[in-house]
Amino acid sequence: MAATEEKIKEYLKMNQTIILTTIDADGIPDIRTLGGYGISDYDIYFATLKESNKVKQLEGNSNVAVFIQHENQFISKFFNVTIYGKACLINNEKEYETGKTLIISRKPSLKIQKDTHYIYKILPEKIKVLDFSEQNLNERVSIFKL
Repeated sequence: MAATEEKIKEYLKMNQTIILTTIDADGIPDIRTLGGYGISDYDIYFATLKESNKVKQLEGNSNVAVFIQHENQFISKFFNVTIYGKACLINNEKEYETGKTLIISRKPSLKIQKDTHYIYKILPEKIKVLDFSEQNLNERVSIFKL
């Protein structure tokens, strides 16, 4: 199987943006692109303004999906990763700073302030990998429970 843990983690590090899906109050998925995020293993940290729709949605339902896919891939080597989990608001000062450091290291232009921004950590529960480099069609989709 080509979708090794090492390959997945390297792929996550190399990406520029992620697609975050939350659930609104009516149970409808809401999708947006985020550039301000940080990764530690499979944990994903992201910052958001305290008044954002994401915050309201996550207060009502913490289930999220994060989709990561590099652009301009050849179909024969097409690869993407979806991480499913729960988004937890970071209240601990040390972990807030850890998340902020990871986010800023990826995108130094961000100005994250504790009085205006929350930081969330996505606790992964399941990872789905699509890997078209697999010759066997039945092995192109892999699901890992964490």
